[in-house]
Amino acid sequence: MNQGYYRYPTIAGERLVFVCEDDLWSVPVQGGVATRLTVSFGACSMPRLSPDGQSIAFVSNDEGNPEVYVMPAGGGQPERRTFLGSTVASVVGWSADGSDIYFVANPTAWYEGETRPFAVARDGGAPRELHVGHARSFSFGRNGGMALGRNANDPARWKRYRGGTAGEIWIDARATGEFERLRLPDGNPTWPMWLGERVFFLADHDGIANIYSSSADGSDVTRHTHEAEYYARFPSTDGTRIVYTAGGAIALYDTASDTTTEISIETPSAAPQTVRRFEGASESLEDFSPNPDGTRLCFISRGQAFSMPLFEGAAIHHGSSSRIRTRLAQWLYDGKRFACVTDRNGYEQIAVQRAEDADEARTVTDGDIGRVTELVCSPKNDTIAFANHRHELCVLDVGDGSIRKLDTSPANRITDIAFSPDGRYVAYVWWPAQGTSIVRVAKVKSGKIHDMTSPLRVDHSPAWDPEGKYLYFISTRDFNPVYDALQFDLSFPQAQRPFLVTLRNDVPSPFVTQPRPIHREHEHDHDGQDEGDKKAGKLPDIDIDFEGITGRILSFPIEEGEYDQIVAAKGRVLFTRMPVHGIKPAGRDDDDDHTMGVLIAYDFEQQRSAVVAHDVNEIRMGADGHTLVYRSNDRLRVIDAASDLPEDEAEKPLPEAGRKSGWIDLDRASVEIVPRDEWAQMYREAWRLQTEQFWVEDMSDIDWDRVFDRYSSVLKRVRTRTELSDLIWEMQGELGTSHAYEYGGDHRIPPQYQRGFLGADIVWDGERNGYRIERIYRGDSWTRESDSPLAEPGLDIHEGDLIVGVNGKRASAALSPDRLLVNAAGKDVALTMKTRKDEERTLLVKALKSESSLRYRAWVEARRAYVHERTGGRVGYIHIPDMGPWGFSEFHRGYLSEFDRSGLIVDVRYNRGGHVSPLLLEKLARKRVGYDVPRYGAAVPYPPESVSGPMVAITNQFAGSDGDIFSHCFKLYKLGPLVGKRTWGGVIGINPYHHLVDGSLTTQPEYSFWFTDVGWKVEY
Repeated sequence: MNQGYYRYPTIAGERLVFVCEDDLWSVPVQGGVATRLTVSFGACSMPRLSPDGQSIAFVSNDEGNPEVYVMPAGGGQPERRTFLGSTVASVVGWSADGSDIYFVANPTAWYEGETRPFAVARDGGAPRELHVGHARSFSFGRNGGMALGRNANDPARWKRYRGGTAGEIWIDARATGEFERLRLPDGNPTWPMWLGERVFFLADHDGIANIYSSSADGSDVTRHTHEAEYYARFPSTDGTRIVYTAGGAIALYDTASDTTTEISIETPSAAPQTVRRFEGASESLEDFSPNPDGTRLCFISRGQAFSMPLFEGAAIHHGSSSRIRTRLAQWLYDGKRFACVTDRNGYEQIAVQRAEDADEARTVTDGDIGRVTELVCSPKNDTIAFANHRHELCVLDVGDGSIRKLDTSPANRITDIAFSPDGRYVAYVWWPAQGTSIVRVAKVKSGKIHDMTSPLRVDHSPAWDPEGKYLYFISTRDFNPVYDALQFDLSFPQAQRPFLVTLRNDVPSPFVTQPRPIHREHEHDHDGQDEGDKKAGKLPDIDIDFEGITGRILSFPIEEGEYDQIVAAKGRVLFTRMPVHGIKPAGRDDDDDHTMGVLIAYDFEQQRSAVVAHDVNEIRMGADGHTLVYRSNDRLRVIDAASDLPEDEAEKPLPEAGRKSGWIDLDRASVEIVPRDEWAQMYREAWRLQTEQFWVEDMSDIDWDRVFDRYSSVLKRVRTRTELSDLIWEMQGELGTSHAYEYGGDHRIPPQYQRGFLGADIVWDGERNGYRIERIYRGDSWTRESDSPLAEPGLDIHEGDLIVGVNGKRASAALSPDRLLVNAAGKDVALTMKTRKDEERTLLVKALKSESSLRYRAWVEARRAYVHERTGGRVGYIHIPDMGPWGFSEFHRGYLSEFDRSGLIVDVRYNRGGHVSPLLLEKLARKRVGYDVPRYGAAVPYPPESVSGPMVAITNQFAGSDGDIFSHCFKLYKLGPLVGKRTWGGVIGINPYHHLVDGSLTTQPEYSFWFTDVGWKVEY
């Protein structure tokens, strides 16, 4: 098949250039067999042919950041033209004479989405900002008039969107510098293109994006194309014709004949990104389980099942490769089989796999069982308990495939399922209300349910004592507050501890020391015990006195902390403790999803605890009560849970795999990856996840089955992971809903030659032959990575000084410091400086990896200074960049110094959402009703840190998600007027935890917001 997935077409003369397989291709306008022009390490995008058709300007991330390149249209070596270090860049066209390349990028904006128009000379040099504000695209008319496309550039990713960031087209028809917004139909107009006296654009006000045009004042809107199945996307023009893509194909609209033709193009290719490959199992480890006798392991890597001995012997790959995804492997009681979840039939079912059999697992269910979120096997028989996305707990009889529902949780998914040692009971975490969980026990045979703990806050991770005396769990039952260090507040940062509940009335507390001899018993002391007691599988019957059981909860005598999992061995429990630390608020993605903790064992006989392992993510205990396997990032290690406790903390093991260190060599298993098969499975799973978890069952009245067919017919064109991502985005965009995302995954990573930054604005000074420092941006001098390197104490660098060289290379008009700082991010750099007295010296500085935090700080402080100046210091100003840890930090950084003025401006423009809006609104809603007046010093307001005067909030189209909610609730709470622009309008929330097989995260809009005044209408 020679048809690829075509994107970003451009046309000039008789040549058409487009992107396929993340590279540039060229083909005659009439179509035919295309020629590949680039072989990239990364991805090319947004090519634009020069007016004479001889050159191509495009964006490539071949060296890390997206930058502008230029190359001959007939093929040749691409040459880099920008060295901005931007995170977003897009070429939009050329000047009429071909001397300049026009593009948009965000090199100086702290808000990533605020791209601005630039021009750079065809032969290189310093880019020039056009100073017309934010734009995603722009176009020039014959008389120098300019059209700006703002806010959006791809309506296909959120179809039928009408919110605040819907496209806007602004026109300066007479080149006066004054722009007016075109009054177009209510849609999502993007990509303005001047053709003669009319402005053509892409819009979807008729339901599907097509090409339209209007006069320069927005009147006489005319539709020109008639796509009915797929959105038209990414149009471009040569002044008389427009090319665009739809459904992975390229179409040409001819203005002279007012006709549209699909161009038939073949792109014969070896498609290297579709070629089968292998990787070690450790690279994509998902799940793991030790077998009952502690000799083997089953695990899932990249959706494929494996089993193998812990140390010696070969790994067995079970079932097919990439066509099927397997999840949640757990051993059955006999240690010869394991259960798993498979989507072999196109939807998920539970299957059983024989450990010595490499063939496909045998499915033991049929029909709809929901998305299985957890699966546990009985230690006594062929019973499997599982939870699903519908908050249900079910048990499955492997023999006959029958399923019984045991329980349904009202407020959240059931988690942490654990069978009792005799298999008669199953414990689990049940949520009676949002934010409150308890441990429940259900009798498997009768289905009778008992609450084991009382609802207080959060109980989790139940684990059974193998001797049948206790049920262990972790809980937040200690309410010991800690004073906040920055404001009048208290919180509970370390409120968890392990607990236990005695299962019978006659079981004493294990924390009361009993008389015992000084010597310890050893295994050889019991050589004469009955053979029957030594038989494998001999487990005690569990008897539970349920009456009054919630009054028999006891806490472990250990310090409070953040505890994650707990497991049990004979006479001992082991649990993981994670560190409690502040979140560095440099940006929204600083939350560490891979926090590692320590593994602690508490021994009842010795009445003490000890750290037995470091750098632990998660743990699994084998049914033998000895074999404990823990994960440390992409490695697994096995230890004996019943071994002697170390007197101090355990030493870190040797790094080499083997029985001595306990590390398991997972890469004895090799994962075969067939990309096309894997992509088909991923596409189907992404679609199915929406089917199962979208917030309304009718899928917003979308024919979701038809959507699957519509884009699966395009899937055969896909040849790269980037193209698959684009297809999934467009498929999910059919829901017409916010928060339907796909990101991450196994994308090809180009070399990362990241540019270093100096935290300064510099311009070429031809008279003095150097780059003059116009401004040095200051952050926090006590955190050097968030302050300009030029401001390092002792360097004595000032605004007005020149940079004349970098690392021994002399700078020139053509060789800027930006270019010389490529691959210097985070590295020491030698700067040759010239003072205002023309004295030269060389200084050592450490280049920043980013200067966005400096520019953000300057942006905020400039606005605060402006407010203070205009109000005589009577009005305070705060900005909230998002509703996550960063925004929480910035709110308090500003609020605690600004609240005690006569008024307060709360700026939520560019707020990127999150979840902390209720915490901030609660603080702003404090009503000052009095003062605590001392004899000496200033009066203290009551309540503390309350605003003393009126408030006003400012918002704009880039405030979204929880930024939408904050903006709307500021009005609902009557805190003050809200001024600005219509916000993003996306409040259908997500709980992002579903990863596709290559690690990419897909989100399903699950929770829609309703408000007392407008109902559902905050989501546009």
